[in-house]
Amino acid sequence: MVRTKIISPFPKQFSDRQWARYVKQGRELVEEESSLQFRLGDLSLKMVEHSPRTVGRGVFLVLDRFADTIGINVHTLVRYRHVAHAWPPDKRVAGTSWSVHEALAALPDRFEVILNPPEGKDRWTEDAALSRAGRLPHRPLTKDEKLDRVRTLLREDESASEAVESLIQRPDVAHRVMSNPSNQRILYRAHHEQRQEAAAARFAAAHEPDPGDVEDDVGPDYEDDEAEAAPREEQVRRREPAVDYQRASSEVLELIGSGTTFLVDLQRMIPGLHVSEFTEREVRAVLDNHRRIRAALDWCDSALSTGDKSMDDELARILSEGDDEP
Repeated sequence: MVRTKIISPFPKQFSDRQWARYVKQGRELVEEESSLQFRLGDLSLKMVEHSPRTVGRGVFLVLDRFADTIGINVHTLVRYRHVAHAWPPDKRVAGTSWSVHEALAALPDRFEVILNPPEGKDRWTEDAALSRAGRLPHRPLTKDEKLDRVRTLLREDESASEAVESLIQRPDVAHRVMSNPSNQRILYRAHHEQRQEAAAARFAAAHEPDPGDVEDDVGPDYEDDEAEAAPREEQVRRREPAVDYQRASSEVLELIGSGTTFLVDLQRMIPGLHVSEFTEREVRAVLDNHRRIRAALDWCDSALSTGDKSMDDELARILSEGDDEP
């Protein structure tokens, strides 16, 4: 085997000879540690063999008692046992750390993989082995590895939302996020759903029966009649005009009138539709138009709720675009 000269990456701090000596000593210590880890794993397998017959038959109880007695964490001992079983003595690679063996232990072709380090490298690192096994490296380097680490850390919705809220306060990050049309649609959809929920809550509150309308001194003889009349009273209340049409402004009357006209027209037209005669393009055109109508209604609801009448770019795009299918 040709020995490669080890060159110090810190020329001002170490000579090549000093660096090579430290590397040699460190590798020897890691090899000793790996040997001990494998030996403990082998010992646990000798105590209780790994076979279908022993699974679930108190193996953990034995290992737990043994680990406590020799002063080691039982879960650490279980890891040693698992790796020792995955790597029989004749398949272990000298000079390769136990951590690399552990990282590759789940691969079906691990015996071949461990003999072929990544291109340009003379040996496996633990992070390279973890990446090869499809696991998160301890020190993510590529963009995908960093994103995977973030996704793992932010599994809970609450933590993720707080992180996003913090990040989009950085102007450059917010600009890059909103430059993606897909992100714009996702955020607009979430905003749209929030406005719908708020509008539904306001509608329910506006049509809630007033407790003051019910007299407290009603006798027991009228309780049954009152229970039957309650739904009818609520229906009457819901039909009552929401505004005083004699005092309402022309803008309010125009908004209500346009909406009412639209509803009346739909109720008149829908029962008589000959849907089976529509072409696919005609259906798409109608649905596309309805999508823009919904966006306009959401815009109106938002303006009424917040006073903000501005139109963002995404809303302007939705309102202006047509059915551009060929």
